[in-house]
Amino acid sequence: MKKEYKRQNTKYKNQRGFTILESIIAILVLSLSVSGVFSAVQQSLSQAIIAKDEVKAFYLAQEAVEIIRNKRDNNQLTKINGGTGVTWLDGITNICAFGSVCRVEAINFDNIVYCGSAWGSCPFLNQDTKEGSPTFSLYGYDSLWTTTNFKREIMLEPVNVNEIAVIVRIFWTKGSKDMEFKAKTYLFNWI
Repeated sequence: MKKEYKRQNTKYKNQRGFTILESIIAILVLSLSVSGVFSAVQQSLSQAIIAKDEVKAFYLAQEAVEIIRNKRDNNQLTKINGGTGVTWLDGITNICAFGSVCRVEAINFDNIVYCGSAWGSCPFLNQDTKEGSPTFSLYGYDSLWTTTNFKREIMLEPVNVNEIAVIVRIFWTKGSKDMEFKAKTYLFNWI
């Protein structure tokens, strides 16, 4: 029987397996590669959420510019149609003086409201999140809507007698980080 045992022993001597150290190193390499993939996925999701908020901020800023532009155009059309005493900035600069911070609302285009003299003085926008509502997904200041983390503010600056600059600032927070999007455009007295 001893001979048989020796043959089996030499049989296993020639075969090699993983040692404990090799197994630990293999598990460590595998763990690092998997955690790297998870980290990349997490960062991509985080960046996608930030990009989504940046797109919202862009459209909120564009909407504010269009509201002011619409008000200017209505004033110009009133003048063209024989309206007297109307200037191209009526309802704009007499409510939101140059250098003041104001807010505008898409629901009521005539709604330009003075907020203060510095950025950050306007309230947060609210959003209609009730499905089936005729204003679903609109942003405004209706107190019955859900408060968002976006603030939309405008400031007007004089350029010359026939031109003003409209600066729109969208502010929001993402986690503990403050985010901001600013847009600036120029409006002209085209008559």
